[in-house]
Amino acid sequence: MKITWFGTASLALESGDTRILLDPFFRRNKKLPPTNPEVFWDYNAILITHGHFDHLMDVPRVMRADPEVVAYCTKTPRESLIRAGVAARRIHTVEDGDQFSIGDFTIKVHRGHHIDFNMEYITQVVPSCIRQFTKSLPMLRYLKKLPENSEIVIYEIRAESKTVLIMGSYGIDAMAQYPESPDLLIFPYAGNTNIPSIAAGCIRAIHPKQIFFDHFDDAFPPLTIRMDVEGYCDMLRKVMPDVKLHIPIEGDTFTL
Repeated sequence: MKITWFGTASLALESGDTRILLDPFFRRNKKLPPTNPEVFWDYNAILITHGHFDHLMDVPRVMRADPEVVAYCTKTPRESLIRAGVAARRIHTVEDGDQFSIGDFTIKVHRGHHIDFNMEYITQVVPSCIRQFTKSLPMLRYLKKLPENSEIVIYEIRAESKTVLIMGSYGIDAMAQYPESPDLLIFPYAGNTNIPSIAAGCIRAIHPKQIFFDHFDDAFPPLTIRMDVEGYCDMLRKVMPDVKLHIPIEGDTFTL
């Protein structure tokens, strides 16, 4: 199985002739390499973890460019996509417990939660938002326009005898039954300056063999900051030396 990160939470998974895309988003940071639109074309399906703008707002553009691709998401992002002009027949609604196949992939849907933005994180972001008000205002409007309504899903994806657990935002559900020791956990390292301690419980509960971090980039300033994922990995290696850690470079392909 091949996995490619395109910045933010945008991922591609490939197995055999099947290609699926997750949360495609064009980064809005001119200091980072621009997202090449072509990396989002020619997929069998798009999986959406939740309805926030950095996971959903560019999906209609991607679907217009590829009239054959279909999307999988919960009810709220489905409604947002339809308002944006995506035909309802191209959207499959999913919920906790659903299982389905896309080509070589078998997919199960689990309930998740969104990260809570803590005060320290907000304090770091707010001054920049005020200074760059004309830039931050449209994104703040999109937060209202594209809600998630607590509909956060975690995708369990299996192919080639491997299991990948993909989180669009950090937060596990105490009542959910996630796969035990998946081969790879894709973990969004963003949104809370206390995420090192918050994440520890999740990682111990799931105990993945490997962790692939994403969403740590400063994708849409001034609402985002670049997270110190490197520092977290240094700490994690000391307490969980048996878990392999991966900090991807945009566009590079990781083979599981």
